[in-house]
Formats: sequence, structure tokens, C-alpha cells
Amino acid sequence: MMATQYFWPSDTRFGSVVFDDVPENTAYPYIRIGEETSTNIATKTLDANEHTITIHVWSQYRGGFRDVKVIMQQIFTELHNSDITVSGASLVNIRHEFETVSLEQDGITRHGVMRFRVVVFDS
Repeated sequence: MMATQYFWPSDTRFGSVVFDDVPENTAYPYIRIGEETSTNIATKTLDANEHTITIHVWSQYRGGFRDVKVIMQQIFTELHNSDITVSGASLVNIRHEFETVSLEQDGITRHGVMRFRVVVFDS
């Protein structure tokens, strides 16, 4: 099971701006749940998985990177070391690994990238 099926809190403050597949003509800013890796770290007695999840933040705010950085801080606050309930698993931890922001080639769009490591025990 991929982590994004159960790790993204459905009741977050981000509401309808979070996508896996971004609809055409979506207004900025928005968040896209992106790439993911999953590694089985089970033992003889415990089924467990470690996931890395990449989150992309997109904005066309004309005042620099402020918009992207504020949203990324909100995501960090919501997820890093959180104790959210996950469906079908027991959450061990969610840890922020890195983030970066850049200006896309169009000179307008700001792109933030964050990665989180999620460890879960399967129920």
C-alpha cells in the first residue's frame, strides 16, 4: 500500500488545493502530492514500511517566494512529527527530510519541493 493512501490528513487546512493529478487550468497556489518510494522494513514479528513522499507547492505570487514558503511552513507544521491517525496502519513517525524552492523557466511560477519520510506498521 502506498503511503499517500493513508498519510495525508483529509481534514487539513489545505482543503481542495491538494491534488495527486492536477486538473487543467487549476488556479494557483496549489499543492501536488508527487513522487513516492516505499521500502519494506518488516521483521519476523512486525510488518512495517518506510515511505518517502515528495510534496510540490506551486505559486505565481508576484512578490517573490513568500507564498510558497508560507504554504511549505504550514505543511511542515501539519506533518512533521505529527500524530495523525492513518487508515490501515499504525504511524510510527513522519519526518521532514528536505525542502527547496526555485523559479521555473517561465520566470513567474515558483516551485517548492518538500520530502517527508513516513514509517508505518501495517495493521
